[in-house]
Amino acid sequence: MKIAEASVLLVTCIVLFSGHGVFSFSYDYSATMECLAAPKRAQYGGGMIGFNRRTNGSTLSSELGVSNDGLHNTTLSLKTVKLEKGNLYTFSAWVQISNGSESETVAVAFKASNGELVHGGETMAKQGCWSLLKGGIVAEFTGVVEILLMSKAMEIRVDNVSLQPFTAKEWRSHQDKSIDKVRKKKVSFKVTYANGTAADGALILILQTKSGFPFGCGMNHYIVTDEAYRQWFASRFKVTSFTNEMKWYSTEKTRGVENYTVADAMVNFAEQNGISIRGHNVFWDNRVMQPKWVKDLPPAELMNAATRRLNSVVSRYAGRLIGWDVMNENLHFRFFEDKLGENASSMFYSMAYHLDPSMTLFMNEYNTIENSKDHTATACKYKEELEKILSFPGNAGLKAAIGLEGHFRDPKPNIAFMRSALDILGTMGLPIWLTEVDVGGGPDQAHNLEDILREGYSHPAVEGIIIFGGPIAAGFKCMTLANYDFEPTPVGEVVDKLINEWKSGRRQVRTDSRGMSEILLFHGDYRVKVSHPLINSSMSINFKVTKETENITVLLQFDA
Repeated sequence: MKIAEASVLLVTCIVLFSGHGVFSFSYDYSATMECLAAPKRAQYGGGMIGFNRRTNGSTLSSELGVSNDGLHNTTLSLKTVKLEKGNLYTFSAWVQISNGSESETVAVAFKASNGELVHGGETMAKQGCWSLLKGGIVAEFTGVVEILLMSKAMEIRVDNVSLQPFTAKEWRSHQDKSIDKVRKKKVSFKVTYANGTAADGALILILQTKSGFPFGCGMNHYIVTDEAYRQWFASRFKVTSFTNEMKWYSTEKTRGVENYTVADAMVNFAEQNGISIRGHNVFWDNRVMQPKWVKDLPPAELMNAATRRLNSVVSRYAGRLIGWDVMNENLHFRFFEDKLGENASSMFYSMAYHLDPSMTLFMNEYNTIENSKDHTATACKYKEELEKILSFPGNAGLKAAIGLEGHFRDPKPNIAFMRSALDILGTMGLPIWLTEVDVGGGPDQAHNLEDILREGYSHPAVEGIIIFGGPIAAGFKCMTLANYDFEPTPVGEVVDKLINEWKSGRRQVRTDSRGMSEILLFHGDYRVKVSHPLINSSMSINFKVTKETENITVLLQFDA
């Protein structure tokens, strides 16, 4: 029998679903951000801290003091511990405040012997109930640090504290196990002959044709005219955000004169090459980043201009994008809030939602995962602002997502802090994307980027990653992925390595005496060809591996 005929005759593919499993490893989604009547147990039995009391009125309380950073009224010293250089330390504690306002920020910091403070995370604590504080530190030296809790509140109460150390090897091992659990699924193949007997020794060739995880790269206007850039990009990435070309200052430089020529050309290129697009952005809350003619408009005129802008750009690309950053960086900036009122962001999300109800709408912000020293856009404050947007009248059905830019500039990224922020935001149950990942230059740039990407990819709540880098020929200087000849830089080699590592590629297995074979495959689309050395017959099928299914069984039957 001809192969072409066998590929369409008597081929049975049955996909069996066995339901969702709950996966956590050390990702703490007990990390409920609700304020509880009693604290939950300390993680890891307290780890190095050993402060793990039952709540019976004997919780540790602070005395009124003055912190070293000048931002807080009260400092509570928990314990002095010795850190080992290169180790990662996860911190958690249950806290509440008293003798002050109803709610206040409580932060954890690690004070070195030279007085330097390393901030590790913070939470919003309340009176009369317990909130979870999560954070962490990557030790850049071996030595003693004092663990401090700091707040503007008059008193801090704390219970069930944990500080757990991990070596870099242990941390990587956990990431790898997490990737196997959250990015892959076990696929079982059962191959039989027409009479139902098992086909022992059948050869199963497996080809992944599309990744199930969107891992992409920013794109700029050079893509329109530079053929080498086009080929370089399309051969690697299937998702993108434009760096500047969709922004208001690019499409309406002169009031009332819109020009989408470049953005349209970039959209066309992406569509022709099967590349999905995140819209970036409808508005930017930074006054400096407005079109010049917008900055000093009176409120009524600004509202009219903004409404025209939103209707224009969202309608123009309706059905062609996978999401929009509706209001960019509205925790760090408040241009529209100052001009139009405190609900300006919520109002624009509502307008975008009703204009295109099926569109995923992101709130996009920086320093939430990359900079523990920035108290403006912490995970708790991000969550609070997004909840405000979602509670705005008419926004109940809005498809929201969390956008975290990820512009890492410290010499050593605090991966433990990054994980704690992702854990906190993961409690919202919304898709999280790392949207603009780049890393400052230096000898460790490639290594740091790999650490950051592995942490993001291995986290169960993260559903997409876009890096902001590219070839030097396209003007990417902060994080250059390729030289002028489009050969990979050390950073580009990391990106190419992970692209290949995070896909199944071409695989082959043989069935056993039961006609069975099992394999662990990354989420994605697959083309499978099955043949047997003893018969002149083969068959081909397509199927998907998705995160929604726990186990997949593919049943195939030869017609001879």
